[in-house]
Amino acid sequence: MSPSCRLPKLSRAAFTFVEAIFTIAVIGIMSALAISAISNGARDANRIVARQQQAAINEALTTWVMTQTRVGNTAQMRSLNSLRNQYNALGTSLARFNLLVPNPASADVNVRNGYLEKTTADHFLEYTSNTNRLQSKALKGSGQYLTLPNWVDGGFPTVELVNEN
Repeated sequence: MSPSCRLPKLSRAAFTFVEAIFTIAVIGIMSALAISAISNGARDANRIVARQQQAAINEALTTWVMTQTRVGNTAQMRSLNSLRNQYNALGTSLARFNLLVPNPASADVNVRNGYLEKTTADHFLEYTSNTNRLQSKALKGSGQYLTLPNWVDGGFPTVELVNEN
């Protein structure tokens, strides 16, 4: 054999172009999956808070109904039908929500203290811009809103959680 044919083998210490492209693609896919998992976690957390807020407003609404059945400090009772008419006459979710908000100027101690905590009520009032869509930071983050639809005969008023899409 001639001396030119006996070249020592070179050891490979670098990536080929194809290996580099493949590695970058795998890292990109893994990054996309990680970011997707993180973003879904935040949305899921917002959905959980939104459900808790729905339950809190629903409980406050039920408490409002129960306290409004009694007329002041008397033994007189108001009918659910008259309360339903008063509630439905308000027309918008925001007007109905305001029944639950503390009103320091009221002579009625229940209305003065409100049926929702003041900071919770203020938070909803801060984020709500549409009179038929109650919003909070968590509701906006989850792409949802709350409504207080008309109170139907044979039940209690409800709070509905609605997806914006």
